[in-house]
Amino acid sequence: MDRRKLIYSILKELDKGLEPMHTDYDVDLQFFGEVIEMINRKNLIENATVIRGGIGNPVKMTLLKHAKVTFDGMEYLENNSAWAKTYNTIKELRDWIK
Repeated sequence: MDRRKLIYSILKELDKGLEPMHTDYDVDLQFFGEVIEMINRKNLIENATVIRGGIGNPVKMTLLKHAKVTFDGMEYLENNSAWAKTYNTIKELRDWIK
């Protein structure tokens, strides 16, 4: 699993106004939630929520309905624009990130 591609894809989907889910990528909720927390901490997105059963406990849910790509997130997309051509031609997100 290429984490950088997963981050790119999540940002790209949010930028399109979509709400990516862990099932779109065939990854478990725990991993997906940790990636969302990471990109939120890096200020690539805002208004994302990861719900856990307490601090340090497993991820129970991710809420991206109101998440938006920040200016830093737009820069990430621009800095990795070489991926844009292949990304725009994929049919399944899970195939692209592998």
